[in-house]
Amino acid sequence: MLDLLWILPLSFFISFAICIFLLPYYIKKARAVDMVGIDVHKLNKPKIAESGGIILMLAYLLGLFIFIPFLLEPSASIYTEEIIKIIGTAATVLFSTFIGLIDDIYEIRWRIKALTPMLGGVPLAVLSLGVPSFSTPFGDFDFEARLGVFGLVLFFAFVVPFIVTACANAVNMLAGLNGLEAGSTLIIASALTILSILRNKNEGLIILIPFIGALIAFLYYNKFPSRVFPGDVGTFGMGAVIACVAMLADLERAVFVMFLPYTINAMLFFVGKLKRKAPPRIAPMNPDGTIPCPTKWSLRCLILQIHPIKEKTLTYVMWAIVAVFAIIGLFVYG
Repeated sequence: MLDLLWILPLSFFISFAICIFLLPYYIKKARAVDMVGIDVHKLNKPKIAESGGIILMLAYLLGLFIFIPFLLEPSASIYTEEIIKIIGTAATVLFSTFIGLIDDIYEIRWRIKALTPMLGGVPLAVLSLGVPSFSTPFGDFDFEARLGVFGLVLFFAFVVPFIVTACANAVNMLAGLNGLEAGSTLIIASALTILSILRNKNEGLIILIPFIGALIAFLYYNKFPSRVFPGDVGTFGMGAVIACVAMLADLERAVFVMFLPYTINAMLFFVGKLKRKAPPRIAPMNPDGTIPCPTKWSLRCLILQIHPIKEKTLTYVMWAIVAVFAIIGLFVYG
C-alpha cells in the first residue's frame, strides 16, 4: 500500500486532466458531425453530443497504464501479478467499450445487446486471473473444489463472462437521465475504494482511482443540464470496470449488494419486455416539466408512480437509492 501512495494521486490526476481537457473538443466535434442524441427529458428537446463515454474510457485507460512503469520492480514478485491484472482489466474494458460503440452506431437489438458484452469477459478468462471461486452472500463457492474440471470450465467459460455482461447491461439499463449512470457509478466506485483500503486490496485501488478521476471529470459535463451523453460505449465500459474490481479484488459480495438497485431495474425491464410493456425510449413530457410514467417496468417509473418529479430531482433520488445500497454493501461485506 505504501508503495502506491504517491502513484495513486498521479493516476487520478492524469485520468481527470485528460477527460476534462478532451471532452469540450469532443463535444464540439460530435455536434459538428451530427453525432448527437435528443435529450427527451427537456421540453425543448435539445440535441446533445452522444457517445462521450469513449473519452471517459480513454482517459481511464491512460491513467490505469501509468501504474505499469512503476510496478516493474524485480525485487517484488507481487508486482508481476498486479501488472497482469492491469492488462486484464484494460483488455476487458476495451472489449466492452468496443461492443458499446458498435451498438451506438448500429443500434443492436436488445436480445443481442444483452449477450454481446460476454465477449468482454474473455480476457479475464484467458489470462486465468484469480482463483476459480466466487464470493456470494451465502459464502465462498470454489468451482474447482466442488465440481472439478467441469467447475473450471464453467467458471472461466461462463461465470466470468456473465459477470461482465451482467454489470455492463445493468449500468446501461439504468441510464436515461442527465448524470444518472456516471453519478451512480461514481458512488459505487467510491464505496469500493473505501472497502479496498479497509481490506488492503491494492488491486481495487489500482483499478478504481484512475476510474474515479475520469468519472468526476466526465460528470462535470454530463450532469444536469447535460452537455454530453456517455452512450453504450460509456455505460458498457463503466460496468466492465466494476466487474473487474469485483473479480480481481475479491469484492463480489460487496458489488452484489451495491448493484441491487441495478438488478431490480434490470428485472423490471426484462419482465416489461416479455409483457411488451417496456418503458418507451421517448415519452411526451408533462407541461410542468415533470417526467411522465407511461409504464411501471423500471425503477425510476416506480418512483414516478409515487409522485411525478422533474429530471434533476429524480436523478438525486436515484443517486440516493444507490448510495444507500453502497453503504449497506460496505457493512455487510463480512
